[in-house]
Amino acid sequence: MKAISTETRRVLTPSGAMDYTLERKKVKNINLRVKHDGSVCVSAPKRVPVREIEAFIISRSEYIRRAAVYFAEHDVKKTPPSYMDGESLMYLGKPLRLTIIADSREYADMCGDELQVHVREADDTQRVKKLAEGWYDKQCREVFSEIVLEVQEKFRKYGVPQPQLKLRSMTSRWGSCHYTKGIITLNRRLIEAPRHCIEHVVTHEFCHFIHPDHSKDFYALLGAEFPQWRSAKAELEKTVIL
Repeated sequence: MKAISTETRRVLTPSGAMDYTLERKKVKNINLRVKHDGSVCVSAPKRVPVREIEAFIISRSEYIRRAAVYFAEHDVKKTPPSYMDGESLMYLGKPLRLTIIADSREYADMCGDELQVHVREADDTQRVKKLAEGWYDKQCREVFSEIVLEVQEKFRKYGVPQPQLKLRSMTSRWGSCHYTKGIITLNRRLIEAPRHCIEHVVTHEFCHFIHPDHSKDFYALLGAEFPQWRSAKAELEKTVIL
């Protein structure tokens, strides 16, 4: 999604002056992201005034400060997997050791705390990557579909029908809700997070079927249906770096 415009701005927050990059995009809500280098990026619809955007940043200033400190202390870097034998991958909040096995049959499967990838040529990294990603895609569909069904049961009382589930690789969002079309889109990388963190994201998107914005009513509903959403969100943002 291309930005309509991009500019760097500064806002005074309780944590001090804060620089941020503002991108005007064709999005429905204000979205905020703290990158691993501590920089702050905000995307917002063209119609939303700067004062509203900066009020949102101020309301999230403590989270921004904590995230920046965490990244600095842990030297967190966004590094894609190399798909080499013995590498550590993440699945539902726990590490999986990638084990490459030379085999005439090609497939990937989890065995205990290992993701075993059977491949004809053990040094064919691209083939290992394709098999591993195929396994992860399968888990995404199974796990996410199960969670969507569970959350949808809680939202029946609000008249929310079962939505269509889509998967995408996204670099700045965990999920999105197209409330007029009945579609929830989830980031594939959520499969790396603990299950309750995924439940939080799915509940968040279901709340948008009732409150499309991030108003007080939205957060009241989210708090009622997922009281521990703040801790789940913080854990997610520490576990999986976009």
